[in-house]
Amino acid sequence: MPSSSHIVITGASGGLGRALAEHYAAPGCLLSLTGRDAARLEATAAACRAKGAATELGVLDVTDAAGIGDWLLAADRMRPIDILIANAGIGGAAAMPGGAGETGPVANEILAVNMAGVINTVTPILPLMLARRAGRVALVSSLAGYLGLPQSPVYSASKAAVRIYGDALRRRVRRHGVQVTNIMPGFVDTPMSRSLDAARPFCWTAEKAARHIAAAIDRRAAQSVFPWQLRLAIAAQGCLPLGLSDFILSRSLPPDRPQ
Repeated sequence: MPSSSHIVITGASGGLGRALAEHYAAPGCLLSLTGRDAARLEATAAACRAKGAATELGVLDVTDAAGIGDWLLAADRMRPIDILIANAGIGGAAAMPGGAGETGPVANEILAVNMAGVINTVTPILPLMLARRAGRVALVSSLAGYLGLPQSPVYSASKAAVRIYGDALRRRVRRHGVQVTNIMPGFVDTPMSRSLDAARPFCWTAEKAARHIAAAIDRRAAQSVFPWQLRLAIAAQGCLPLGLSDFILSRSLPPDRPQ
Protein backbone atom coordinates (compact mmCIF):
# COMPACT_ATOMS: atom_id res chain seq x y z
CA MET A 1 0.00 0.00 0.00
CA PRO A 2 1.16 3.61 -0.56
CA SER A 3 2.67 5.28 2.49
CA SER A 4 -0.22 7.77 2.51
CA SER A 5 -2.84 5.07 3.08
CA HIS A 6 -5.51 5.33 5.74
CA ILE A 7 -6.31 1.96 7.33
CA VAL A 8 -8.98 1.27 9.93
CA ILE A 9 -8.73 -1.81 12.15
CA THR A 10 -11.27 -2.74 14.81
CA GLY A 11 -10.28 -4.95 17.71
CA ALA A 12 -6.76 -3.54 17.51
CA SER A 13 -5.92 -3.65 21.20
CA GLY A 14 -4.32 -7.09 20.92
CA GLY A 15 -4.00 -10.38 19.10
CA LEU A 16 -4.55 -10.40 15.36
CA GLY A 17 -5.74 -6.79 15.32
CA ARG A 18 -2.50 -5.57 16.87
CA ALA A 19 -0.43 -7.73 14.50
CA LEU A 20 -2.28 -6.23 11.53
CA ALA A 21 -1.73 -2.70 12.81
CA GLU A 22 1.99 -3.28 13.29
CA HIS A 23 2.24 -4.89 9.86
CA TYR A 24 0.76 -1.85 8.14
CA ALA A 25 2.59 0.73 10.27
CA ALA A 26 4.96 2.83 8.16
CA PRO A 27 5.92 6.50 7.74
CA GLY A 28 3.07 8.50 6.23
CA CYS A 29 0.45 5.83 6.98
CA LEU A 30 -2.54 6.80 9.12
CA LEU A 31 -3.90 3.99 11.29
CA SER A 32 -7.30 4.50 12.88
CA LEU A 33 -7.57 1.86 15.58
CA THR A 34 -10.41 0.83 17.87
CA GLY A 35 -10.68 -1.41 20.87
CA ARG A 36 -12.40 -1.60 24.24
CA ASP A 37 -9.26 -1.55 26.41
CA ALA A 38 -7.69 1.92 26.43
CA ALA A 39 -4.32 0.86 27.86
CA ARG A 40 -3.84 -2.03 25.46
CA LEU A 41 -5.00 0.08 22.51
CA GLU A 42 -2.45 2.75 23.39
CA ALA A 43 0.26 0.07 23.56
CA THR A 44 -0.63 -0.97 20.01
CA ALA A 45 -0.58 2.65 18.88
CA ALA A 46 2.81 3.27 20.50
CA ALA A 47 4.31 0.29 18.66
CA CYS A 48 2.89 1.62 15.39
CA ARG A 49 4.13 5.16 16.00
CA ALA A 50 7.58 3.75 16.67
CA LYS A 51 7.49 2.53 13.05
CA GLY A 52 6.59 6.02 11.80
CA ALA A 53 2.83 5.69 11.43
CA ALA A 54 0.32 8.26 12.62
CA THR A 55 -2.50 6.91 14.79
CA GLU A 56 -6.03 7.89 15.73
CA LEU A 57 -7.63 5.91 18.52
CA GLY A 58 -11.21 5.16 19.46
CA VAL A 59 -11.99 3.38 22.71
CA LEU A 60 -15.21 1.93 21.37
CA ASP A 61 -17.46 -1.10 21.40
CA VAL A 62 -18.52 -2.20 17.90
CA THR A 63 -21.97 -3.03 19.25
CA ASP A 64 -22.51 0.73 19.74
CA ALA A 65 -23.68 1.47 16.19
CA ALA A 66 -24.01 5.23 16.69
CA GLY A 67 -20.65 5.55 18.44
CA ILE A 68 -18.65 3.51 15.94
CA GLY A 69 -20.45 5.17 13.04
CA ASP A 70 -19.68 8.70 14.21
CA TRP A 71 -16.06 7.81 14.85
CA LEU A 72 -15.62 6.19 11.43
CA LEU A 73 -17.15 9.14 9.59
CA ALA A 74 -14.87 11.54 11.49
CA ALA A 75 -11.87 9.36 10.60
CA ASP A 76 -12.84 9.41 6.92
CA ARG A 77 -13.12 13.21 6.96
CA MET A 78 -9.58 13.35 8.29
CA ARG A 79 -8.33 11.27 5.35
CA PRO A 80 -10.40 9.02 3.07
CA ILE A 81 -10.25 5.43 4.31
CA ASP A 82 -8.49 3.07 1.90
CA ILE A 83 -8.77 -0.19 3.86
CA LEU A 84 -11.37 -1.09 6.48
CA ILE A 85 -10.68 -4.27 8.47
CA ALA A 86 -13.60 -5.45 10.61
CA ASN A 87 -11.61 -7.61 13.00
CA ALA A 88 -13.26 -7.21 16.43
CA GLY A 89 -14.88 -10.36 17.74
CA ILE A 90 -15.52 -12.71 20.64
CA GLY A 91 -13.90 -16.13 20.55
CA GLY A 92 -11.72 -18.48 22.53
CA ALA A 93 -12.95 -19.76 25.87
CA ALA A 94 -15.58 -17.00 26.02
CA ALA A 95 -17.36 -18.64 23.09
CA MET A 96 -17.08 -22.25 24.32
CA PRO A 97 -20.17 -23.16 26.35
CA GLY A 98 -20.74 -26.21 28.48
CA GLY A 99 -23.91 -28.11 29.19
CA ALA A 100 -26.68 -27.44 26.71
CA GLY A 101 -24.75 -24.75 24.86
CA GLU A 102 -24.68 -20.98 25.08
CA THR A 103 -27.15 -19.30 27.41
CA GLY A 104 -29.36 -16.62 25.92
CA PRO A 105 -27.29 -13.68 27.23
CA VAL A 106 -23.99 -15.22 26.07
CA ALA A 107 -25.45 -16.07 22.66
CA ASN A 108 -26.78 -12.56 22.21
CA GLU A 109 -23.41 -11.04 23.14
CA ILE A 110 -21.56 -13.23 20.65
CA LEU A 111 -24.00 -12.35 17.87
CA ALA A 112 -23.94 -8.65 18.78
CA VAL A 113 -20.15 -8.44 18.55
CA ASN A 114 -19.29 -10.96 15.85
CA MET A 115 -22.16 -10.28 13.45
CA ALA A 116 -23.86 -6.96 14.20
CA GLY A 117 -20.49 -5.43 15.11
CA VAL A 118 -19.17 -6.19 11.62
CA ILE A 119 -22.23 -4.60 10.02
CA ASN A 120 -21.93 -1.56 12.31
CA THR A 121 -18.34 -1.18 11.11
CA VAL A 122 -18.97 -1.56 7.39
CA THR A 123 -22.20 0.32 6.76
CA PRO A 124 -21.09 3.87 7.67
CA ILE A 125 -18.09 3.83 5.31
CA LEU A 126 -19.24 1.68 2.41
CA PRO A 127 -21.36 4.43 0.76
CA LEU A 128 -18.36 6.77 0.82
CA MET A 129 -16.14 4.14 -0.80
CA LEU A 130 -18.79 3.52 -3.45
CA ALA A 131 -19.03 7.24 -4.19
CA ARG A 132 -15.24 7.37 -4.61
CA ARG A 133 -15.26 4.08 -6.54
CA ALA A 134 -12.31 2.98 -4.44
CA GLY A 135 -11.68 1.13 -1.22
CA ARG A 136 -11.10 -2.30 0.29
CA VAL A 137 -13.08 -3.98 3.03
CA ALA A 138 -11.90 -7.08 4.90
CA LEU A 139 -14.18 -9.07 7.20
CA VAL A 140 -12.56 -11.41 9.71
CA SER A 141 -14.64 -14.58 9.90
CA SER A 142 -13.25 -18.03 10.76
CA LEU A 143 -12.89 -21.51 9.37
CA ALA A 144 -15.53 -22.32 11.98
CA GLY A 145 -17.91 -20.47 9.66
CA TYR A 146 -17.79 -23.49 7.35
CA LEU A 147 -18.85 -25.95 10.07
CA GLY A 148 -21.35 -26.29 12.86
CA LEU A 149 -18.88 -26.94 15.66
CA PRO A 150 -20.60 -28.61 18.62
CA GLN A 151 -18.16 -26.90 20.99
CA SER A 152 -19.46 -23.44 20.00
CA PRO A 153 -22.77 -23.42 18.10
CA VAL A 154 -23.45 -19.67 18.25
CA TYR A 155 -19.83 -18.73 17.51
CA SER A 156 -19.93 -20.96 14.43
CA ALA A 157 -23.22 -19.40 13.35
CA SER A 158 -21.90 -15.87 13.86
CA LYS A 159 -18.85 -16.54 11.72
CA ALA A 160 -20.93 -18.23 9.03
CA ALA A 161 -23.11 -15.11 8.94
CA VAL A 162 -20.05 -12.91 8.46
CA ARG A 163 -18.85 -15.15 5.63
CA ILE A 164 -22.18 -15.04 3.82
CA TYR A 165 -22.51 -11.28 4.38
CA GLY A 166 -19.04 -10.76 2.91
CA ASP A 167 -19.75 -12.94 -0.11
CA ALA A 168 -23.01 -11.13 -0.85
CA LEU A 169 -21.50 -7.71 -0.29
CA ARG A 170 -18.55 -8.46 -2.58
CA ARG A 171 -20.89 -9.47 -5.39
CA ARG A 172 -22.94 -6.32 -4.89
CA VAL A 173 -20.14 -3.71 -4.87
CA ARG A 174 -17.31 -5.11 -7.00
CA ARG A 175 -18.55 -3.41 -10.18
CA HIS A 176 -18.32 -0.09 -8.33
CA GLY A 177 -14.59 -0.36 -7.64
CA VAL A 178 -14.79 -1.60 -4.03
CA GLN A 179 -13.30 -4.96 -3.06
CA VAL A 180 -14.54 -7.12 -0.17
CA THR A 181 -12.28 -9.88 1.16
CA ASN A 182 -13.44 -12.60 3.54
CA ILE A 183 -10.75 -13.61 6.03
CA MET A 184 -11.17 -17.23 7.16
CA PRO A 185 -8.40 -18.12 9.61
CA GLY A 186 -7.88 -21.31 11.51
CA PHE A 187 -5.99 -21.14 14.79
CA VAL A 188 -3.88 -18.02 15.33
CA ASP A 189 -1.60 -17.80 18.36
CA THR A 190 -3.27 -14.99 20.31
CA PRO A 191 -4.41 -14.66 23.93
CA MET A 192 -7.93 -15.46 22.71
CA SER A 193 -6.97 -18.78 21.14
CA ARG A 194 -4.57 -19.62 23.97
CA SER A 195 -7.55 -19.51 26.34
CA LEU A 196 -8.88 -22.68 24.72
CA ASP A 197 -8.45 -25.90 26.65
CA ALA A 198 -7.96 -27.87 23.45
CA ALA A 199 -5.41 -28.65 20.77
CA ARG A 200 -4.80 -25.93 18.15
CA PRO A 201 -3.57 -27.82 15.09
CA PHE A 202 -1.52 -25.95 12.48
CA CYS A 203 -1.57 -22.81 14.63
CA TRP A 204 -0.01 -19.72 12.97
CA THR A 205 1.66 -16.82 14.70
CA ALA A 206 -0.31 -13.57 14.62
CA GLU A 207 2.46 -11.97 12.58
CA LYS A 208 2.32 -14.69 9.92
CA ALA A 209 -1.46 -14.41 9.76
CA ALA A 210 -1.26 -10.63 9.42
CA ARG A 211 1.17 -10.90 6.49
CA HIS A 212 -1.08 -13.45 4.78
CA ILE A 213 -4.18 -11.30 5.27
CA ALA A 214 -2.49 -8.12 4.07
CA ALA A 215 -1.26 -9.90 0.95
CA ALA A 216 -4.80 -11.10 0.18
CA ILE A 217 -6.21 -7.59 0.62
CA ASP A 218 -3.45 -6.16 -1.55
CA ARG A 219 -4.20 -8.53 -4.43
CA ARG A 220 -7.96 -7.95 -4.02
CA ALA A 221 -8.64 -11.60 -3.27
CA ALA A 222 -12.20 -12.74 -2.63
CA GLN A 223 -11.03 -14.85 0.32
CA SER A 224 -8.04 -15.50 2.51
CA VAL A 225 -8.41 -19.02 3.93
CA PHE A 226 -5.62 -20.53 6.03
CA PRO A 227 -3.91 -22.77 6.93
CA TRP A 228 -4.26 -25.00 3.89
CA GLN A 229 -4.24 -28.18 5.99
CA LEU A 230 -7.43 -27.23 7.85
CA ARG A 231 -8.98 -25.88 4.68
CA LEU A 232 -8.41 -29.24 3.03
CA ALA A 233 -9.80 -31.13 6.04
CA ILE A 234 -12.96 -29.02 6.01
CA ALA A 235 -13.40 -29.54 2.27
CA ALA A 236 -13.06 -33.29 2.78
CA GLN A 237 -15.56 -33.24 5.63
CA GLY A 238 -18.06 -31.48 3.37
CA CYS A 239 -17.99 -34.49 1.04
CA LEU A 240 -19.01 -36.93 3.78
CA PRO A 241 -22.59 -38.10 4.36
CA LEU A 242 -24.23 -35.85 6.94
CA GLY A 243 -24.69 -38.67 9.43
CA LEU A 244 -21.00 -39.54 9.34
CA SER A 245 -20.02 -35.89 9.62
CA ASP A 246 -22.31 -35.50 12.64
CA PHE A 247 -20.74 -38.56 14.27
CA ILE A 248 -17.17 -37.33 13.76
CA LEU A 249 -17.82 -33.81 14.96
CA SER A 250 -19.88 -34.87 17.96
CA ARG A 251 -17.03 -37.13 19.04
CA SER A 252 -14.79 -34.06 19.24
CA LEU A 253 -16.66 -32.86 22.33
CA PRO A 254 -15.02 -33.43 25.72
CA PRO A 255 -16.53 -36.43 27.51
CA ASP A 256 -18.06 -34.34 30.30
CA ARG A 257 -20.29 -32.45 27.88
CA PRO A 258 -23.56 -33.90 26.61
CA GLN A 259 -23.53 -35.10 23.05
